[in-house]
Amino acid sequence: MFIPWPFTLNSFIGGGEVYKTASLREVVPYLINSLGISLITSVLTIILATLTAYSISRFRTGGMNFLSWILSMRMLPPIAVGVPIYVVFYQLGILNTWIALILVYTVFTSSFGVWVLVSFFNDIPKELDEAAYIDGCGPFQTFLRVILPISLPGIIAVFVLSFTLSWSEFLLALLLTYDKTAQTLPVFIGRYITGFQIAWGPIAATGLVAMLPVTVLTFIALRYLITGLTMGAVRG
Repeated sequence: MFIPWPFTLNSFIGGGEVYKTASLREVVPYLINSLGISLITSVLTIILATLTAYSISRFRTGGMNFLSWILSMRMLPPIAVGVPIYVVFYQLGILNTWIALILVYTVFTSSFGVWVLVSFFNDIPKELDEAAYIDGCGPFQTFLRVILPISLPGIIAVFVLSFTLSWSEFLLALLLTYDKTAQTLPVFIGRYITGFQIAWGPIAATGLVAMLPVTVLTFIALRYLITGLTMGAVRG
């Protein structure tokens, strides 16, 4: 049956005869961790990606292959660098902290953000930069006052994508954290899969909670998201 019966909220409020499920109150620390880490990662990604992409687009920083090198970091499977990152963070004493996940996530999301924004900046006429230079603006002032407002759809698109990637990441969060101090919601959901048993009710309930922030954010930014991702896809 597609409609469960009898209808019950045990998977949300805790309890149940088959599985010892967690209440939504126990989910809150992991939800806060996911929100905080994803938001900070997205903000850092925006700062790094916009500056880097503008520099590559306008000043050809790093040469012709620099953008490909940046994008190649996104192609690297996280499992390939998981153990080295664990060892480095252990030596630094930042395991099981927000800082550890934010640093790793920012590296992976920034590479994708740079790739998206370079195409976006390339479609903004360079005559706008030249007009700003004539009016007395320097490169950084031109970026802040002229280019940044025009590129808002692309920036919002990168923010949403960075948030989504950070929010749903599981492997590195599992490897670099070990309790609710920094563990994220996907890791918390994973505890319902033990041995040969899968607690479908709690997984569905917690998964619904995990879907809400990303869904709401996507619908709020949908207009900017479509514009930002399609800008530069069609050239005359």
